[in-house]
Amino acid sequence: MTSGFGEFFHTATGYRPYAYQAGLAESGLPRFVRVPSGGGKTAAAVLAWLYRRLVSAPEETPRRLAYVLPQGGLADQTHTRIAEWLRRLGYADEVDLHLLAGPESQNGTWRRYPERTAILVGTHDVLLSRALMRGFADSRTMAPVSFGLLNTDTHWVFDEMHLLGPGLPTSTQLQSLRESLGTTAPTHSTWMSSTRDGDPEIGAGEAPTGGHLSAIRRIRRLAPDPTRYVQDLVDALGSAHVPGTQTVAVLGSAQRAREVYGALRNAHPDREIVLAHPYARSVDRRDRAAALEDTGRDRILVTTRALDAGCDVSSRTLLTELAPWSALVQRAGRCNRHGEHPDGGDLLWCVPPEGPGADVGVATWLNAHEGEAVTTADLFHARVDPDTPPSQTLHEHDVLAMFDNARGAAPTDASPWIRADEDRTVFVAWRTWESGEPAEDDPEPARTEQCEAPLADVRELLDGGVWLRDPADGRWRHAVADDLRSGSLLVVDSARGGYLPELGWAPESDAPVPSLFTGRRPPTTGCVAWVSLDQHLLETEEEARAVMAGLPGLTEAQREAVAHAARFHDLGKCHDVFQAMLRDGGGDPPDDLLAKSKAPWNNGVSARPYFRHELVSALILLNGEYWHTPSVDPRLVAYLVAAHHGQVRVSVRPETDEDELTLLGVRNGDHTPPVTITTGDHFPAQSLDTEAFRQGGSWTPQTLALRDRDDLGPFRLAYLESLVRVADWRSSARHDGPTVGLVP
Repeated sequence: MTSGFGEFFHTATGYRPYAYQAGLAESGLPRFVRVPSGGGKTAAAVLAWLYRRLVSAPEETPRRLAYVLPQGGLADQTHTRIAEWLRRLGYADEVDLHLLAGPESQNGTWRRYPERTAILVGTHDVLLSRALMRGFADSRTMAPVSFGLLNTDTHWVFDEMHLLGPGLPTSTQLQSLRESLGTTAPTHSTWMSSTRDGDPEIGAGEAPTGGHLSAIRRIRRLAPDPTRYVQDLVDALGSAHVPGTQTVAVLGSAQRAREVYGALRNAHPDREIVLAHPYARSVDRRDRAAALEDTGRDRILVTTRALDAGCDVSSRTLLTELAPWSALVQRAGRCNRHGEHPDGGDLLWCVPPEGPGADVGVATWLNAHEGEAVTTADLFHARVDPDTPPSQTLHEHDVLAMFDNARGAAPTDASPWIRADEDRTVFVAWRTWESGEPAEDDPEPARTEQCEAPLADVRELLDGGVWLRDPADGRWRHAVADDLRSGSLLVVDSARGGYLPELGWAPESDAPVPSLFTGRRPPTTGCVAWVSLDQHLLETEEEARAVMAGLPGLTEAQREAVAHAARFHDLGKCHDVFQAMLRDGGGDPPDDLLAKSKAPWNNGVSARPYFRHELVSALILLNGEYWHTPSVDPRLVAYLVAAHHGQVRVSVRPETDEDELTLLGVRNGDHTPPVTITTGDHFPAQSLDTEAFRQGGSWTPQTLALRDRDDLGPFRLAYLESLVRVADWRSSARHDGPTVGLVP
């Protein structure tokens, strides 16, 4: 198999694999991979997994790879590199590749095809928060699907594990909980590092050897005056830069990177100066990532921790502010990375104005090697004990609590387990309104409009010009400090400034920001047929059975529960309120009970606010045993039916303006008509009583009992509900088509 992987690897990269890379393809990814900077960890992990998944061991290899970079990294470059590997191998159509970082963290298309082989590339804040059902920039109702899929049939690879902050212990605890609570299909984790802390464990084979391990960089300390810190750095960079080569300056904050970039531009107007950091809108972010690929330029590249993982960038001269040891090693690995400068590179470092902080041990090592030429191997073997700040420990009861995604369910935010307070970010978009405020029908910003920004910076803007959609009633209102949580989506008046295309996020700028909002546009696709309830239920069961046919690990009882839930999921659409919504838009609907209305008459306007048809579906199933089938758990089926939109799950809470007889638009005493499905299932007319779903009712204890059952647990249960959701999406898509030109 080694020779087979050798050709596979060579086709993808143009290089022959190191022995350790071939070993990973032979034996599979281990728990730890420790390889010197520049040793090909990304290619080792991705291509070894891909080879096993598609060629040598498909049944043993999880179908999803989550490749996780530390927050603040430019995952775009890793995503682009993997896309090129897939193209060269001829797998671009066979393997789905998704970017989950920055504004693209809101990409949800990966959830629609759980049976396909897929690679997810993202930052640890985005991916780990989804694995806790509190996803940053993930909608509350989609959170259970993300949770279900990421904790099942997925291999997690964490690049530069020591840069994950609180996410490192959280990632290890999550893997432990998957193993103890159980998953439908195996889910594994691999942690990678460029430092040799503890016994080296890199899987099969030996650590890579070659010229890059002996590549040298000379260590020299700078001592900028804190009172003129930025100018001293600019002077030092100007003096140290070697014409015809690339110089990289890595600053500890985006603000200081902007300041140094601006001062360099002023001091050297004829020299190419590039700024790269993650706080930019998508088009500018992609341009920055693309600029990093061209490392042979005569220029100075100013950046942040964006280069600390996942970037194949090299320089003749590199300046870094003092940083944690793992980050320092990665940055040093960007200096003369491939040994392309035979005389060596220059590694300059300095203490930032705020002092060394917790990185005193790193400063001690650097001072001890002042003036020396150190190799990549020296940095790999050096032992510097990291000063790891304490973080909140993730316990089993925390994960179980987060299984409840009801609005306001505690804990509301996964941030304490994932990233430090100072690293929390939100998303900002800019728009212009003649009235000075958004109209009620203005949509939320598209991903192309958004810029990730430090939460602390945005907090300073909250004086009335920042807006968001209220999560409770969906109306636009002014944002307040309590609204600012990781992943919040905010809209700012363009006139206030805060963004410059060449700088990205720039809160100090008052220049108006060009809005990328293209206006309110009707959807270009939609349902183009009247679809009966009976047809939709049958088609959803068909889709459920089809998707499960390609998935491992499901028991026969679980498969039947999902199939029955798919068959019954939309029974509640028989309610008069829902039928009226489908018919009152106009057109010529048939007399049968409907599940979907035909464009352009499907306006989606309900006579009752908050009406949830899946609550009605569950109430119908709970009222009698006439539909029960031997070997199919009726409690599990009822849960999967209730949960299929992510709104009615563990605890169900009335909206604030509902009276005591109404719950999510359903009133006690409402009647539903008889429903008969072609399968032979018959549900008689009945009166609805929501008491079971209210506080103190039987629904929540029944759901918690499912969650805690040995044969289910939170990961399996969420996975099963994800499959019902997917089946519903696919059956609905059967009747989608272009709506342009349709006239009522």
